[in-house]
Amino acid sequence: MIKKKFLFLGGGFLIILIILLSLNFRYPFYSLEGGPWSVGFTTSNNILDDLQINESNVISYSYIDSLVPEKIFYIADPFFLKEDGQWYLFVELKGKDNANIALLTSENGKNFEYQGVVLDEDFHLSYPQVFKYRKEFYMLPETKGSNQVLLYKAKEFPFAWEISDTLLRNHNLKDPTILLSDEINLIIAADDNLKQMMFTADSLKGEWKEVERYKQRLGNETRPGGRFFKAGGDWFIPLQNRSKGYGTGISLYRLETKDNFVSLEKEVSMYLGPQKFNWFNRGMHHLDIQEHDGEYFIFYDGDENLNGKKNFQYKRTFKLALYDILNFFS
Repeated sequence: MIKKKFLFLGGGFLIILIILLSLNFRYPFYSLEGGPWSVGFTTSNNILDDLQINESNVISYSYIDSLVPEKIFYIADPFFLKEDGQWYLFVELKGKDNANIALLTSENGKNFEYQGVVLDEDFHLSYPQVFKYRKEFYMLPETKGSNQVLLYKAKEFPFAWEISDTLLRNHNLKDPTILLSDEINLIIAADDNLKQMMFTADSLKGEWKEVERYKQRLGNETRPGGRFFKAGGDWFIPLQNRSKGYGTGISLYRLETKDNFVSLEKEVSMYLGPQKFNWFNRGMHHLDIQEHDGEYFIFYDGDENLNGKKNFQYKRTFKLALYDILNFFS
């Protein structure tokens, strides 16, 4: 009887151990402690191949920190435009208060100069998604702190911006990413619980409503990490992979629309991830890809683990694993 009891307990312990090891393999209980974020850039002829991160092309947070009196903690979420031969790079800039949107410019796409803050609100700003639409310049940043999805228009590009429209009211969304195309208009974002949401309208300033039929997912790889881009005739969107903690990687998903049903299908897993050099040694969580003259230009961000410390994040492990189960049965 005692032997059977010990066998039962031992079997139960073994099952629990296997489950924990499996969870730890998928979403490690420990993740490297995050540090300051910086921005980098590179080019590619075939964007769906493995991306080669250029260690030399880094715009570090310390560069801006050396120019301004207030301490800068990080720069992140780079979005760029090339207009009339000039490069405009917009980034999230975090000082001591809420993050703002800052601008860097370049005449050759390689040497960037800091121009200052171009958008400042009472709430946190990030994800300065800039684009040109019908000859006007717009920005759709993350404005989650306002509980709205706000669209900005340039009064004087690139330095002065004002609210042009509220695309979604009473929506607390992370990194709303817009696609305006002949095929479909979409906004994709994630809420605080990492539930992915999709909205559509007949135009930029039309009435944005939730897509009636789409494949909704929870958890890992639901939050956008950069604008839509086109390659080989298909639309792709970067989504954040947080298997080793927040901000550790990017996977690429292909947009599919069939029989009025919208879905995102994984194309490249962990397209971006931790690098071997210091600036991006903990992870990367954003990229902006655009094609100019047959070549793809790519801007990305990443952060640095400064002290080798790790954080214990068991809640994240169990939460993301549960979401995977719910996604499987949905």
